[in-house]
Amino acid sequence: MIERLKNQALTGGLLLAVFLAYHFPEAGASGGWLHTEFTTDLAIGLIFLLQGLTLNSKALRASVFNVRLHVFCQSWIFILSPALMLGLVALAGRWIPDSIQPGLFFLSVLPTTILSSTVFTAVSEGDAAAALFNATLANLIGVVATPLWCLFLFSSTSGQFPPVGSLIAKIALYILLPTLLGQLLRGLFGNRITPWKTAIKRFNNTLILFVVYAAFSNSFAQGVWDGFGFNTIATAFVCAAAYLALLSALVWSSSRISSSRMSDRIAAFYCGSQKTLAAGVPMAAVIFDGQSGALAASVIILPLMVFHVMQLFLSGVISGQLKSLAEANRGSSEETV
Repeated sequence: MIERLKNQALTGGLLLAVFLAYHFPEAGASGGWLHTEFTTDLAIGLIFLLQGLTLNSKALRASVFNVRLHVFCQSWIFILSPALMLGLVALAGRWIPDSIQPGLFFLSVLPTTILSSTVFTAVSEGDAAAALFNATLANLIGVVATPLWCLFLFSSTSGQFPPVGSLIAKIALYILLPTLLGQLLRGLFGNRITPWKTAIKRFNNTLILFVVYAAFSNSFAQGVWDGFGFNTIATAFVCAAAYLALLSALVWSSSRISSSRMSDRIAAFYCGSQKTLAAGVPMAAVIFDGQSGALAASVIILPLMVFHVMQLFLSGVISGQLKSLAEANRGSSEETV
């Protein structure tokens, strides 16, 4: 139970960050003593610098030739996942408030998690190296793919949405450049980073919570949430849950396409059905900087925060069942041999 609570520390931190932003928005709003109009940009750069620093290049190279699995995972992450959300909104759009639809779309175009998809794949006796490769590849592709999807989906909804060149320049400055710098630093320090991995993860999570606090502080100070009732927020929970259930079911049922090996299918499932909060929050802060209403960063990340909690819960529930499938598959293979 203690280990499970430790694993949910980020979730608790998110709730605390929103609570503090609601009751003490002055410090985190633009112009407050935390000067979040500047420090948020610094935090975003550090988040991606640390992500680049902790990416294991050797483990990535070990799985590079499993092309069919990689194509399957990336197709679900960046093509089929957004298409599924577009279809759901088209079918049920009249029951989904316009205020949360942008957040749902943003959720669907995000890359997968790196840490939890790899960890749960390993716990479930899946191919952790393949999961790490696909999660990392997705996060690198997402630096370009996610902003481009956002331009396609939202550029016509607000005259203040940044032009393509400006958005790409911001993504390169705050996300791509720090990630590459982190990888260069990893090459210099090598295995000396390993003992610091836990500390780096905790510091990275603290930075994420700071970005969330700043986003919600600004939105509360500006009255963004005044027009959002309980029904709207409850609908965000329902939509995120329905999307997670349907996405998970479709990814698993189609995972036979990715490989005949159960260990590969498990990696494909976790990579194809999860979405990253660690990269999603700073991406939203960069892409939707200066937006208001339904395109305010705090409103955009609401479905993502709900989805994050639910995907961790679902992964914990089904990891034992997937492990049993992997062990049974391995046993039958040994009998055949």
